[in-house]
Amino acid sequence: QEAASNTAQETTKQIRSFDVESMDKTVDPCTDFYQFACGGWRKANPIPADRGAYSRFAELDDNNHFVLRDILNQISANDPKRDANDQKVGDYYASCMDESAINQKGLAPLKSELAKVTAIKSKADLPTYLAGAHLLGARPFFNFGSEPDAKNAKMTIAGTDQGGIGLPDRDYYFREDAKSSALRDAYITHVTNMFKLTGDSPDVAATKAKTVMRIETALAKGSLDNVSRRNPDLTYHKMTVKE
Repeated sequence: QEAASNTAQETTKQIRSFDVESMDKTVDPCTDFYQFACGGWRKANPIPADRGAYSRFAELDDNNHFVLRDILNQISANDPKRDANDQKVGDYYASCMDESAINQKGLAPLKSELAKVTAIKSKADLPTYLAGAHLLGARPFFNFGSEPDAKNAKMTIAGTDQGGIGLPDRDYYFREDAKSSALRDAYITHVTNMFKLTGDSPDVAATKAKTVMRIETALAKGSLDNVSRRNPDLTYHKMTVKE
């Protein structure tokens, strides 16, 4: 789907596994089977304005999130009938949703991490910082985690992968068309605004954003493009820990 719309699911609903109304029986299936099979659903579910695509799977995912939200809203209420587990989960959710308290704290919860970044003076300081950042889930520069051995499904192994870029994939950094250039400019503006939120002046924030873009562009240059990544031989380089 290519059109955008403000229409979006906002509450839970019953999603039927097969819905005749999702079809468009005004179309000859021998001429356009896709429109015949999906035309009714597409008409009733235009792409929301904040997304680039929408599908039945996205609809199902949304619905699951709404179901979970309703459960969390119920157990986050201060009810003495909650058991210990419901209270832990509910209180944790409530604290995350307390935007007023979060905004009042400002950058205070991040100061210790920002101080670690400031303390980096050379490449030799990077490994320790990166290890700590990955443990927090930040994943700067690359991705790391557990994954099945592609040539031995009985084994789960440690896997590293390219990463560290903020735009969707490497080609966004190198395409020369007007739209891609505008997207890069908008991204730099976004990162600049993030630095402003940390208290940097506009000039300092702009300089830092350009540094971020330079680092990400270098990471992208060393990354495989999406087509190359479809070749399993190019993404399988099993090594020992020592190697």
